[in-house]
Amino acid sequence: MFHVIIDSAIDLPEGSTFDDFSLVPLYVKIDTKYYKDVVDISKDEFFRILPDEYDRISTSQPNMEDFLAAINSSKHEDVLVMTISSKISGTYSSALSAAHESDKNVVVFDTWNVSMGAGVLALSALSMRDEGLPLEDVVNRLYELRERTRFWALIATLKNLMRTGRISRFTGLVGEILRVKPVVELKEGYIVPMRNERGNPFNILQKLVREAEGNADRSYPFIVGYTDYVPEIEQLVKEHNALLARVNPIVGAYTGNNTFAIAYMEKEIEQKE
Repeated sequence: MFHVIIDSAIDLPEGSTFDDFSLVPLYVKIDTKYYKDVVDISKDEFFRILPDEYDRISTSQPNMEDFLAAINSSKHEDVLVMTISSKISGTYSSALSAAHESDKNVVVFDTWNVSMGAGVLALSALSMRDEGLPLEDVVNRLYELRERTRFWALIATLKNLMRTGRISRFTGLVGEILRVKPVVELKEGYIVPMRNERGNPFNILQKLVREAEGNADRSYPFIVGYTDYVPEIEQLVKEHNALLARVNPIVGAYTGNNTFAIAYMEKEIEQKE
């Protein structure tokens, strides 16, 4: 048995509870005040104030001491730390520094993903651990699964991506004028454009779910995510036998309100044939 630690930018389905599991929060800065994500500020509160405060909001990674405290508080000698992609955050680096300072056997795993995409991998790790697999075997399997994990996010507005420099101001302004809603994905740890969509965001989400479902290995979690709740999402989740998760404030600070996302495990090549 080993302990699992994730950072707060990894989203698990609503109602998830596990033994020997803990979370290290990232930080949300609003104006000059810092908040520990999901500890000092809830998701409800964050997304309520985001439209009025988005130009004064920024985020930062946990420090080494945050991870070290979580590692040392575990009753187990073996610890698995899972973080969002090192390509978009320094969180992995902080966790790695903490692992080097600890006397425990700590493995830090870079999910190459974020939000529910990293959540699919975290759920897989917890499931394998609870089945009795040792840490080394779980980590080896995670490296294989990482290649097949898919995360798509539908972003309703380009304002926050412009503000944070994720896209150019010119591209963002043109997109806003044309009312384009970009779909982005994670590839090898990087956020990359997938395509542009137009129309009602929830209708686009339904389209994306149908598209992903045909390529998903349903022996792994299929997660639908949101920043702002709409009642129709409950029926969508039920119809597709999916899990529901709310996007965390760290990701929401960049995507803005009215964002939807899906995460799943892609079928292996032999499953597609």
